[in-house]
Amino acid sequence: MNQGVRLRGFITLVLIAAVLFQINLTDSRATLRQKRSAAKSGGTRVADLFRNNCARCHGVDGAGNTPLGHTYKTPDFRDPDWWRKHSNITSTSSLIGIVSKGKGGMPAFGKKLSRTDIRQLVAHVSRFRNQKSSPVK
Repeated sequence: MNQGVRLRGFITLVLIAAVLFQINLTDSRATLRQKRSAAKSGGTRVADLFRNNCARCHGVDGAGNTPLGHTYKTPDFRDPDWWRKHSNITSTSSLIGIVSKGKGGMPAFGKKLSRTDIRQLVAHVSRFRNQKSSPVK
């Protein structure tokens, strides 16, 4: 009888361990899925940040061709000449400072957005460089 109780206890422990292992395995798979989803949506997230905070003036495409963009003489971020002529303010650290503290008619976003958000926005804006199509001659 004592041996039967031990066997049932052992089987119960094995079943509990198997259930806990399955729960942990399922949780790990969900976490991996979440990480993959977050990595894929990172570009979408920064695009949404740009659209919600910057596109009013800079335009979704970075061209600055918006009513507010015209009012504030917003640069065309797609224009490689603009990047060259303004190389003193187009480094990553300079752009982070401008987005954080504001400049001219541009408001400061340092209290509204996290440092990570600002860095991602600056990287997003930098991708507009050289996207302007050359005029047809």
